[in-house]
This record gives sequence, C-alpha cells and structure tokens, in this order.
Amino acid sequence: PRVPPLPSFLLSRFQQIMHYHMQNGQYRKVVEVCELYGEQEACLWEQALGYFAHKEEDCKEYMAAVLARIETKNLMPPLLVVQTLAHNSTATLSVIKDYLISKLQRQSCQIEQDEQKIQKYREETKRIRQDIEELKTSPKIFQKTKCSICTSALELPSVHFLCGHSFHQHCFESYSESGSECPTCLPENRKVMDMIRAQEQKRDLHDQFQHQLKYSSDSFSVVADYFGRGVFNKLTLITDLPPSKSAAALDASLQRDLLVKTKRST
Repeated sequence: PRVPPLPSFLLSRFQQIMHYHMQNGQYRKVVEVCELYGEQEACLWEQALGYFAHKEEDCKEYMAAVLARIETKNLMPPLLVVQTLAHNSTATLSVIKDYLISKLQRQSCQIEQDEQKIQKYREETKRIRQDIEELKTSPKIFQKTKCSICTSALELPSVHFLCGHSFHQHCFESYSESGSECPTCLPENRKVMDMIRAQEQKRDLHDQFQHQLKYSSDSFSVVADYFGRGVFNKLTLITDLPPSKSAAALDASLQRDLLVKTKRST
C-alpha cells in the first residue's frame, strides 16, 4: 500500500531515525527506513546510497538493494550514481553491473519506442498532407447513403463535408453549433485546437520566464511566482488521431473552405 504523505516534522524525525541507524552501523535498519518512508521522500534513498558508498566494509548486499530501488523509481541520474559509488574502494564494477545494464536496457527500449513514434508521426503527417492536397485539387465524390446524425436514408436537400460526413439539411441545422463545421468532427477538432492553444500559451510563458529569470535581481521570487502560475507543469502532447478522424481534424478556416452544400428542392 502507498504510504500517506508525511508532515515535514515527521519526515525530519524519520531522517533522524535513519541517521541513528547509520551511526550504529545497522545496515538493515537503514534500508528498512527507506522502504517504509522513501516513497514520499526520495532523498532517503539517496542518503542511504551515499552512506553505503562511504563504508569501507563489505555492504554490497545493501548497496544492491538501494541501487535496485533507485533504478526502479528513477531517483538519481546514472552519472551521479557512479560518482557517488566512486568514493567506495570496495565498490567494484560488479556492484553496479546490474544497475547499469538495466538502465541501459531501459534507455535503449525508450529510444526505440521514440524512434517508432517519430516514424509513425512522419508517415501520418505525410498522409494528412496528401489528403489536404487531394481535397484542394481533386473532386470529391459523396457516396454516403445515410445521414450521419439520424442514420436514416439520405435525402435531398442535404449537406456534405469533405471529411466524409453527410447530413439531412434539417438534421444539420438542428444539431450543428456552427454553420461551417461538421457537427460530428467538431468535438475532436475543438479538443485539438484547445490543446494547440494551451501548448502555445505555455511555450510563450516559458520564454517569458527565461527572460525574467536572466535579468531579474531576485531569481527566487521569479521562480516562486512562476511555480504558482504552472509554467513548470508538463505539457500535454498531441498524439495521433484515429484514422477516421485524421482528415477531419482540420482547423475551422480550412473546414469552411472545404464545405460543400447541396440544396435541392424536392
């Protein structure tokens, strides 16, 4: 079970308990304190590694346990781990072999996944560009036989969009929030546009933060202010849309250009 957050005074007390076990050479107790409370405070594991790194007696078992948790939770950069263990004359390569192998394998796997995503996004981007060019230069044949809203047989007068959706005119007028956008694609389009605007806003905020931090006489106040404004929050990344939505995820202006209405009195 996940350990609940600890008040700062309790955290300080548990650090004191761990330091007490360190002073008395109680290696197992040091690791146990980290296992109990290290979930909420990663520095306990870092302190434990530094402690074992400075012990000349053989404590490879405990060092391996600490390294395993640091690697699993990604608590320290690999270079810092190696530099920390360099203080121990008994810490041979065998001590950190498993840690380094696991770390390298994890990073290699991540690189491979990133490369696959890059290739996938390139192919998707190329396909979308081709779709856009085709929509701009080639005629579009509408073959829908059912209304995308009521699913009844499509009858004239009707409204067609180049995303592939078709509607009865009365269905379109009843359900559409915009006279120039496909009501079926509108929620996804709006979501994508909101995500793009959010990214642009945070990117501008980050640039402004860097400028103020560089020229401010009180850097701490600048950092504190921007923490409260969320500039350090992780950006939401736009992932690829489902295939059926790719051509539909065009901006509103392009949708207006590509809108085709066919009105014919019966």
